[in-house]
Amino acid sequence: MPMKYQIKQKIFSLTDSFEIADENGRSAFSAKGKLFSISSSQTLFDTSGREVLKIKRKYLTLLPACRLLCADGSEWLIRKRFWPFWTSRFTITGPAGELEINGNLWQHDYEILQQGRLLAKISKAWFSWSDTYGVDIYAPEWTAQLLAAVIVIDRIQHSGKNSVVDDD
Repeated sequence: MPMKYQIKQKIFSLTDSFEIADENGRSAFSAKGKLFSISSSQTLFDTSGREVLKIKRKYLTLLPACRLLCADGSEWLIRKRFWPFWTSRFTITGPAGELEINGNLWQHDYEILQQGRLLAKISKAWFSWSDTYGVDIYAPEWTAQLLAAVIVIDRIQHSGKNSVVDDD
């Protein structure tokens, strides 16, 4: 039975901020960017306000990439894949090995897999004032990293549209 979460981008925020609720509508995590930050980073906090991980843009790469710097010292790298160019595909490399993020052309549905094992399913709401994602997590030990991966995909997919993943 998957753990269900809803990630919702805050509309009236000067930074890229997200609220993450569990399936009962209770706050589970929050992701906040810093105002006037040069590094374009975001921090994921738990309900106690403790830092769980940081999302940092990786510069000097051909394709967009972000690093997840976890409180336990582990690091995960999320990269957009070039081929095939007509799909939205990403990879995550970390202590767990390589995970694959596959999405359809319309960028509304994703799956995160590890060697064919389903770790998470992501669906974007079509009719919403802000970016809102439903996330079913099948690997609870990586909940924070999988939720952060959804935020990274949102940032990369919106680069060029006032997203903090851009340099300008």
